[in-house]
Amino acid sequence: MTSLSSQERTVIQTLLELNYSIRAIARFINRSPATVSVEIHQVTPYKADIAHALALKKRHLRGRHHTLTPAIAVFLNEHIGILKWSPETAAHVLGLPFKTIYNWLNAGRLKLSLADLPDKGIRQKRQSDGRRQVFVHGRSIESRPKSVQARQDFGHFEVDTMQSGKKRGEVLVTITERLSRQHIVRQVSGRNSQAVTPVLIHFFQGIENAKSITVDRGREFVKYDEIEQKLGIPVYFAHPYSPEERGSNEILNRYVRRFIPKERKIETVSAKELDQINHWINARPMKTLNWQSPRKVFQQFAVFG
Repeated sequence: MTSLSSQERTVIQTLLELNYSIRAIARFINRSPATVSVEIHQVTPYKADIAHALALKKRHLRGRHHTLTPAIAVFLNEHIGILKWSPETAAHVLGLPFKTIYNWLNAGRLKLSLADLPDKGIRQKRQSDGRRQVFVHGRSIESRPKSVQARQDFGHFEVDTMQSGKKRGEVLVTITERLSRQHIVRQVSGRNSQAVTPVLIHFFQGIENAKSITVDRGREFVKYDEIEQKLGIPVYFAHPYSPEERGSNEILNRYVRRFIPKERKIETVSAKELDQINHWINARPMKTLNWQSPRKVFQQFAVFG
């Protein structure tokens, strides 16, 4: 059944003013009584022009479809496929419902596949395989101030290392500031304290308002006392194989893996490429930051030395 026309609504208004019943009006315009009843209850008192304008507005909203223009397709293919944005982030920037992007993806209208989307799976808790040495001394995360967990104070960092393959070689040191989610990735010669400690000291000497560092119990952090002595910043240790205690760092490390998968050797990552990855990670808007970028928030709070 087609929608009522402007002329039909004018007739309805006229007959109502003449005290016609709903059934009489329906017979006159050859519509069902239910259609007339619903129509006259849209506007009280009934006015044909107002009712018609309201119907046109509802029809526009109901029938609105977003068009996938070539420019939007290029944007999505680049930002989701290359820059590894989530569809939700891309949708926010474009002013689209994020489900629209999924519809285009499922219809094969983008040069993307499900493999290009962020990993939302739940991972099992990792257990020790005996390959990575750990130690037991140092101050526990249990003694870290509870206020750190609230993310309301700038300057609390989480640190980890990332290795590719089973062979020893170069690794990535990742440093995450909890409030801003700024994620810095540095390349070092090995997963050992001799290589990692100087990099951390050099980085944190440039941040005057750094307040704490949280790491796991890998042997590369065994020189924590040297870090504390030179920086005056407490180092806290998460419980063994508890990545959720360094949640921000762990999640962003997974984001790094989208650019540098585990099967790729760290030695093949050039300094220029690593700088570009650092830029891409920290320049993207994040919903948890009210759609600001980590870099912008970090620069608002950081005091550089």
